[in-house]
Amino acid sequence: MIFVALQKNRGIFALLCSALTHYVEATMYQIDTSLTMYTLKQAEAVIAQSNAMFSKMIDDSLALNRAMMEFSFVEMTPAETIELMFPSVTSSDAKKKSAKPKRASETKAIAQAPVRQDDLKQISGVGPGLEKKLQDAGITSYAQIAALTDAEIKDLEANVVKFAGRIKRDDWIGQAQQLMGA
Repeated sequence: MIFVALQKNRGIFALLCSALTHYVEATMYQIDTSLTMYTLKQAEAVIAQSNAMFSKMIDDSLALNRAMMEFSFVEMTPAETIELMFPSVTSSDAKKKSAKPKRASETKAIAQAPVRQDDLKQISGVGPGLEKKLQDAGITSYAQIAALTDAEIKDLEANVVKFAGRIKRDDWIGQAQQLMGA
């Protein structure tokens, strides 16, 4: 009798195991499908974002190329150059400009290059980025740095260097004079 009951229980157990296995397989299939759909949606979002970034890079590159094609040099006298670079130093007879300082990016490049273009990175405190800003402001030689006045230094620090007191603290003028003599 115990054996018969065990056989009957084994059948019910087998039936329960079979039903449970079928349910788990269906659930696993559903979870697997959901995970696949989520992954595909994430991949689509990443691809859309990459396409948008690529399109912006192309547009920026085209805009830069157009700007480079429209660039023109302006010939200026040394007095005009000084007036453009250091508006606070110009004479009182000259027309008054706004008190708002110019940014380095707004300073126009000067077409009339000095006789010599020095490696300004040789001056302690001037790296490649600052050298580029100085060149954009028209300062390309040790002689120009050695000849800076206090007013020019103040204007240069406010508009190009963006670090008050740096030129005097690092003694750019003394270094430029030494480099000119070398």
